Amino acid sequence: MAGGTLRPLARIPWRNLRKNWRHSLGSMLSIVVGFVAIGLFEGYLSDLEELQGLWYERRAMFGSLMVERRGASTSEGRQDPIKFLLSRDEQAFVEGFFRGRPREVQELVRNLYVSGLVSTGRTGVVFFARGYDVEAGERMRGPWSWNTLSGRPLHLADPESVIVGEGLSRLLDCEVPPAERVVYRDGMPVVRERPLRCRQPRVQLTATTAAGQLNAVEPNLAGTFDGGLKELDSRIVHMPLPLAQRLLDTDGVSFYTVELGERARPSSVAEEFVAASQARGLDLVAKPWREHYWGELYRRSMALLGLYRMLVVLIVVTIAGMSVFTTMLKAVNERVREIGTLRSLGYRRRHIVTLFTVESALLALVSSILGLVVTAAIVALINGADVTYSGGIASQPIPLSVSLLPSACLFATGFLSGVAVLAALFPAHRAARLAIPDALGHV
Repeated sequence: MAGGTLRPLARIPWRNLRKNWRHSLGSMLSIVVGFVAIGLFEGYLSDLEELQGLWYERRAMFGSLMVERRGASTSEGRQDPIKFLLSRDEQAFVEGFFRGRPREVQELVRNLYVSGLVSTGRTGVVFFARGYDVEAGERMRGPWSWNTLSGRPLHLADPESVIVGEGLSRLLDCEVPPAERVVYRDGMPVVRERPLRCRQPRVQLTATTAAGQLNAVEPNLAGTFDGGLKELDSRIVHMPLPLAQRLLDTDGVSFYTVELGERARPSSVAEEFVAASQARGLDLVAKPWREHYWGELYRRSMALLGLYRMLVVLIVVTIAGMSVFTTMLKAVNERVREIGTLRSLGYRRRHIVTLFTVESALLALVSSILGLVVTAAIVALINGADVTYSGGIASQPIPLSVSLLPSACLFATGFLSGVAVLAALFPAHRAARLAIPDALGHV
């Protein structure tokens, strides 16, 4: 009897799913909706986090590591950056250390921060500038090498040129081109030279030199770019490193950014660099950009995003889980007479529990497959729509994109399947313990 009882257990769940299709449909819809919600939300947050990281690492040229004098990122260093400039000997050591590791190091960029006053003769605005090795910076930016919204990037302009944030260009009497799409949905820039019209094609940059004297240069305005944040966009200037050094009358640099290969471990390289610098009697530090002061905004944003993710996922999981649980619970409770019939035919209690557990597991599996198809279709639709949205403090719209993450799909399948099985297990166990006459007479 046992063998004859067990063989139909493989066929009955499929028959029950078809026979009780109304209950099956309700349960399937609950699982599909929960699957889609979890898959889309996790895919969106993952894409946003990855895009923000790439923007810092490549577009902002922070690379994998940032190298500077110890204390340069403290409040003292930010108030008196000249004091913490890397000397020629320190620069020689840094370049010797990293250029001696061609298998790990892909690019090395010198950077110098400058602050002062930019003027057209009619308007004066406080600016914050970053001078850097233009050619090396272009290679580090990679797909983001074209970074201007109007005009031309520095690597295509003459050495006596600067590019400014689009917000700053308005303050300098420049005509900003009409609003148009400047990035694709994957965050890559649209490579197109747009006209830049300014009342004065040249500006005057004034700053205090390392010796405490006032100095000025008069570069050309080559283009405008996205400063990232609205406040920064109205103050930021990018210029070639030699021009920045001439303005400050120094041969020092503020820091290096280092792009490492995929197999290199930034933390290990940083530790080796610090040890080597100490052995030479130098007080230099190297940090992954995520741990650096300039990565603080990213860290705060990701922490807030992580909290938001936990909150929303908890809500989605709770709603989806409760919906699946109540639907399956109702479906099993309405089939108590069927359970009594099976018991009268010789099925034991454990067979009844196994039957409904297998049925709910099959239902969850089919629903998850359907949810995966629906999620993939929605992801393709969103990514194909090429939509952007305002990022609040971001100066430019952010492209909306969603990834189909295997980890999110596996989590959704496992969680919703577990809820469905538990929702069927408890009422089936309770109904199977009823006396056969009571189960057959259940209404």
